[in-house]
Formats: sequence, C-alpha cells, structure tokens
Amino acid sequence: MTKKSLLFPFLLIAFGCSHTPGIIYQNESFTWQGDTISLNDGSIKAYAPDSYTIVSNYPGAEFPEGRWTRSRDLSQYPTYTAPTRMEEALFNLALEEVSIAVEPDSTLRTGKEWSGVWTRDVSYSILLGVSHLQTQASINSLVRKVDGLGRIIQDTGTGGSWPCSTDRNIWAVAAWEIYKVTGDRDWLEYIYPIIKRSLEDDLLVSLDSHTGMFRGESSYLDWREQEYPRWMTPVDIYSSENLGTECVHYRAFSILAELESMFGTAEDAARYSAIAEGIREGVNKYLWMQDKGYYAQFLYGRSNMSASPRSETLGEALAILWCVASEQQAASICSSVPCQDYGTSCFFPNIADMPPYHNDAMWPFVQAYWMNACKKAGNSAGVMHSIATISRLAAFCLTNKENMVIYDGRWQGTAINSSRQLWSLAGNLGIVYTVLFGIDFQPEGLHFSPFVPKELSGERKLAGFRYRGAIYDITLEGYGDGIRSFTIDGLKTEPFLSADGSGHHQVRIVLNGHMDKSTVNMKDNAYSPLTPTARLQTSGTSDGVGSTSLVWDTVENAVSYRLLCNGAEVSVVQGCADGAASCSFEPVSDGEYQVIAVGENGYESFASEPVSYFGTSILQDIESGEMESGPYCGYHGEGYVDLALDRNTDISFTASVPEEGRYLIDFIYGNANGPINTENKCAIRTLYVDGTRLGAVVMPHCGSGAFDVWRLTNPLEADLSAGEHTFRIVYQPENCNMNILTNSAALDMIRLRRR
Repeated sequence: MTKKSLLFPFLLIAFGCSHTPGIIYQNESFTWQGDTISLNDGSIKAYAPDSYTIVSNYPGAEFPEGRWTRSRDLSQYPTYTAPTRMEEALFNLALEEVSIAVEPDSTLRTGKEWSGVWTRDVSYSILLGVSHLQTQASINSLVRKVDGLGRIIQDTGTGGSWPCSTDRNIWAVAAWEIYKVTGDRDWLEYIYPIIKRSLEDDLLVSLDSHTGMFRGESSYLDWREQEYPRWMTPVDIYSSENLGTECVHYRAFSILAELESMFGTAEDAARYSAIAEGIREGVNKYLWMQDKGYYAQFLYGRSNMSASPRSETLGEALAILWCVASEQQAASICSSVPCQDYGTSCFFPNIADMPPYHNDAMWPFVQAYWMNACKKAGNSAGVMHSIATISRLAAFCLTNKENMVIYDGRWQGTAINSSRQLWSLAGNLGIVYTVLFGIDFQPEGLHFSPFVPKELSGERKLAGFRYRGAIYDITLEGYGDGIRSFTIDGLKTEPFLSADGSGHHQVRIVLNGHMDKSTVNMKDNAYSPLTPTARLQTSGTSDGVGSTSLVWDTVENAVSYRLLCNGAEVSVVQGCADGAASCSFEPVSDGEYQVIAVGENGYESFASEPVSYFGTSILQDIESGEMESGPYCGYHGEGYVDLALDRNTDISFTASVPEEGRYLIDFIYGNANGPINTENKCAIRTLYVDGTRLGAVVMPHCGSGAFDVWRLTNPLEADLSAGEHTFRIVYQPENCNMNILTNSAALDMIRLRRR
C-alpha cells in the first residue's frame, strides 16, 4: 500500500467529524462547513482536526502525505481563537510561512521558489499585515529596494524596466505604513527624499499632461502577452495608462504631500496634492464606465488612446480603498465586477488564446485587496466570497500558493507558481487583521473597524497582540459592520488604542449585529473575441484613380465590428458577408484606425493594431555630428546616431514641415541591450523643439543583441508653423534609468505626421 492509500481511511474518518456543523459558505463548486472545505462532488476535501493541523487529499498539496502540522515556534505571534478550527489553522499556517519567509539577512523572501526582495511583492505584502508581524524584516526589505542614487528600484521588467513599468511607487505606500506601525520619525526623514526624488522623475518622464494620469504597465500584471494585445510593443505599454498603476501614483503623491507638509514647504505640499487630485479626476473622467458600473482596465493605443472595457480587480480594489472612487461608485463596483466560484479573476473577460497565469487566474493577494475593498463598501457578500475562496485554496494546497486557474480552482495549469508566496500568505493574514478585527494602524494609535459577515458570527480572540509598548488580548463578539461597545479592562471607551500605551490589557469588542443586504455579480468564466488584424489596402479604379480601404480579417464568433478613428468610434459594421474572409471600410478622414470585434455575449476584443492613414507624413534621417555604421544594421542613409552616456548626450538637427498644424513626432531607434521581458536598460532622453521641452523619448529594449531590429518611440505632439524647426535630444538627470550605467540606443530617423 502507498502512503496516499493508507491516508484515505483516516481522511474519511476525519471528514466525518466537524467541530462546527453549520455551512459557512457554499456555491456551485465548493462548500465550507465547519472545519471542512470540500468540492461539492466530494472528490477533494480539507479538514482541520486542530488549530495546528490541516489534512487534505488534494493531488498536488504541498506535503505529499496530505498533512500540514506546525513545525515552528509561533509564540512570538498572537494566538488566534475562532469559532472553527479551520480558521485558526489557516491563520497559523500563514504565521508559520511568514516566519519561514525571513531570510538569514533579515529580509523577506518573495516565495518558496523566488528568492530575494521584489519591490511590489514586499510592498503589497506589508500593506496586508506583514508590517506588524515582521516589522524589522519589512524595513530591511524596503531599504534593499533603494538604488545608489536614492531612488525606489523598479524591478526588471518590460522593455528594460522603468519607465515602461512605473508601479515602484507602491514602495512609498508601504513605507508610510511602516511609519504608522512604528511611529518612527527618523524613518520618515529617511523615506521622504527617496519618495520625492522618485516621484519627481516620474513627473518629468511619465506624466500625461492631457489626462493628468501617469503612463506605465499594469501593476503586477507584467507578462505583456497575458493582459495586452500582442501587437503592443514595450513602447506602447509605456504609453498606456492603467487603473491599478494610477491608483498607486495617486496614493504615493498623497503621501508625498503629507511628507512635504512635515519636512518641506507648504507650496510643494499643495502642488503634490493637486497632482494627486489630477490623477483622481483623470481616472474618473477617462476610465469610469457608467454602463458597467466599474472602471476600465487601461487606456491604450499608439498616438490616440481608448479604454479597454475589461474589469481589473486590483485596480478596482485600490480605487475603493484609497478613495479614488466615491462611496456610490464603490458600492457599484463591488456589486458589478464579475466574480467566479473560485474567486475574482485578475481581469474579466479573459483572453481565449492565452494560458492561465494572469489570464484565467485568481491571485490570492489580489483577492485580499478585493476583500478589503468590499469591506469598505459594506458588501458582506463580496467579503464572504473572498474569505472563502482564499481559504479554500490554502486549505487544499496546505500552503499559500501564488495563483490558481480561475475555472477549476487548481494551481496546476498555471504558467509558473510558488508555495509560501509572500503576498498570498499576507492576504490570508489580512482576513483576520484587516477585515474581521479591522485593525487600522495610524501614527497616533490603533483604530478598529471590524467587519464580520453573519456566516462567521461567533467569538474570536487575538491574545498577546503587541502594539508599541503594550500587549493586548482582544476579544471580538458577534457579527456586523460596526461596533456596539468597546471596552478596555472593562471600561467603555472609543475603539482606539493610544500609541503610548503600556502594560497588558483586555479589550472586548461587541459588534452591532447589522449587515446590509449585498450581492456579488457571479458569472461563468468567459472570453472576449480574439483581436482583429487590420491593414490598409489600395486598389485601382476604371478611371485610374486609386482608392484606399481599411481591411480586416473576420474573427470567429464576432457578430459586429466597431471602427475607431483616433480612439473614437466612427462606425459599426454589423458582421461581414457570409463566408467572407475579410471585411472593409473606407476611411473618412486622416488618422489612426482600429477595429474591435464584438462577440455574441457582448464582450469586446482588444482593438487591432492602429493603422496610420495620414496625408502629410515626413520621414527624415537624423544627421548630427559623427554618424555610426555598426554594429546596428538595416538603418537608413549613411548611418545612425549612437546615443550613450559618454557621447551624443546633447544633439541638435533641423527638419522642415510643409504646412502649419499639430504634428505627431516620433523616432526610429534600436536598443539591443536586453530582452523584451526583463533587465533594466531602457534608454531615455528628453526632446526639445525650438527650445521648448516636449517630454521624454523612451527607447525600450528591442531584444538582446537584436542589432537589426528597429522600432518607433512614443509619439509627442507639437504645434508647428510651416518651415524649418530645430529638434534637440538631450540626456538629463531624470532620464537616468534603473541600470544607471548603461543608457544607450541607436537613433536613425525622425517621423512627423500632421494630425
């Protein structure tokens, strides 16, 4: 007999005896009843026989024998007592895993499979409760993510890291959380210049002055093909404006405004507050979808932007938690964003021809932020759904996995995965800390806003909870969305523990027994149509005059096609001729055209790659100083300009335009210093036209050693009179990338297009 076959008789006995028999949560796929969580078909079950053990017959659980038992001393942490042993055991499992996560150098490991500190992972984890449980390791980890120039490090990523990716500023939010936990003013003095320096660079390199929002990749959704259309290059991703990343910038600038009021000037504090408000206004103007009741995923395009109407769960949650959304919007978001039985997918609808990872997946840390957002919005159904789905995955797997497949609830099938994932275990701890007990650290003390769904009603206790110089045994009684009474050592008081408290005290919280009715939008997993491929096609006529049409290939299951010009809808084509391989449309004006396929279920594809249809377009070699002729090949003319930190740091040249108007300006460049998906050598310069600063020119990686690949930079706009103009490309301090030492590219041509 194998170990597994010997285990099954024990499992059958164990699953038959439940500490609390009532059903806590049930949907069409799984049930949580007392100390047992099981699939409804009975094939997989997990059971907690005591507070330090979970038994599971899930194939692929962390422990081959199907049993987790505490192996570490957890006495440094609070002891959690709950109505069910399953709740206690999951909390203790997360405590053990957070203790294992502390490396020998006293930093926090990202996951069992992922060594080292990653900026976004550790920062999001700190905000979910790790800041209190592992304060010094959290501090050490944040310090590790500061570079030699005193800036927040953007981990390696798309096209050579920052500024293609800009969510590094979640570091600022985590650093502020450390201050709230510790009250350490010295820590504030340390983080203030780091945050200011980083955000000031973003203002010069990433701000879109038109929308008031910041450019950059989706926060944590950093596998390009998993969440963007395939045609988008790293430059296009830099130019996009994502909901979650906007919320991170909003919160970071709000924090910087507070820091500036402490250490800087009132004028700068007001300026940073205004920038934050501009982000909030931009998000609500350009991303809010009134018809859907939640925010769009991102703005994307090339020279013109449109909104992707997918929901984006982390971004929706952060918008609620940090008050980018109004109370009315928050309520709408929590009841409108599509959820599935096993959780809330990273975005919805999913992409049909992509395997699960971010696509077709639930990430427990994202579910935890969604849980907290539902709590803030008073949506108990969303809170309960989140608690149950996070708990089911951890109980089945006997560890806190990185992610899982949304349609079957398994971790197998995801592109990569890890046990003991830091932000996943932080999300599990957040169930107790941030939701049920509602622990809210503030500089002046500890506030409480507990939220216990009726299904979890009962008495729970955190004993030995250490806060600053005091120890508290906190008892929470009943259910509800508010506090009926709060006592310290038997004396009624406000739900607040002062930061200067000392000694050992008994805290008792009795809830109000009130919970508004709420719903979540449960949907079957669904997919959008595939992205159309569009092109311009010119044909002759009988009189010898050619005509140009926009042509696109038909998309399976599409019932109609939306036509965009410069990001705005200009026509709807109701399907194509039966059996036709393609459809066509005659452009009505100059601009960039895109096609969106609409499926039978009403879900939309991504917009096709923009097709340029411009009457006036100028392409000119850049001739400035000594031209290079190698190692890059395939350039135009006699050579290219080799931009580096020790040469061509300030070049000027002229170009003429035939008529007055507003022009789009971009450049053909090469950057063979790294792969598309990692490293940190994105090249950056600043463009001036006739002495006026236009903005940053971003030149991401085109591939390691790809000396024959040429791409277009991000477009900038300027009003130009007819005639000759002077263009200047210069390296400035804010153009310093994450690599610091290598910031180079080959510059071949300038392109000007009249809008």
